[in-house]
Amino acid sequence: MFITDERALVLERKLVIADMHLGITREIYNRGVSLPSQVPRFLERIHRLKKITGADELVLLGDVKHNIPWISFQELKEVPLLLSTLKFRKITILKGNHDGKIEMLVPRELQEKISVRKSMIVGDYLLAHGHRNVRTKRSMIIGHNHPNVKFVDAVGNSYIEPAWIKSKIGSQRVIIMPAFNELAGSMVVNDASASSEGYRPFLGPIAKKVSKERAKAFLLDGTNLGFLKDLKS
Repeated sequence: MFITDERALVLERKLVIADMHLGITREIYNRGVSLPSQVPRFLERIHRLKKITGADELVLLGDVKHNIPWISFQELKEVPLLLSTLKFRKITILKGNHDGKIEMLVPRELQEKISVRKSMIVGDYLLAHGHRNVRTKRSMIIGHNHPNVKFVDAVGNSYIEPAWIKSKIGSQRVIIMPAFNELAGSMVVNDASASSEGYRPFLGPIAKKVSKERAKAFLLDGTNLGFLKDLKS
């Protein structure tokens, strides 16, 4: 399921990524840092993952775009460009809280290939962005939280690494995906004060039910860091 060293997973030949936040570079520019469009880099990463997994469908697990509540000029250009260049048989967008009016950005000629939904079922899992509640007895895969773990070395230097969160809510398994876009901010699960503005463990009605006593963090290389309750900041 998890793709080693990548912020992505594969289920039944469906490549799943979460939280691309196309358009965030405009917000970063407004704060004084100029960055190029992320579309070429995303396309290269996604098509490389397609090749190594053999996936022929793509699931975008919410927050494809960044601006709230409107569509920015940058998103008006970048989202259709990305969608029209992706080489998948089928693409499903599971709407996130940043995806208002994203239907308008799906090129007309691709509307049979690209669908926009709130959630979907793949095998034993229900997939949804995670910003709204869902009723299901299935295991769940969500995004929305951008989980990271903070490390501090022997001389006090600190850094954060993206992480997968695996837990249970009652008898239901829950997986929280790391954000595909490294620029999209982070929720630091073992030090809320180190999180990006607006990110506090945990976000959304599903993730808020996750207990640190039952949740484990895994690095992208598969390293099991153990239960969140035992992680030091």
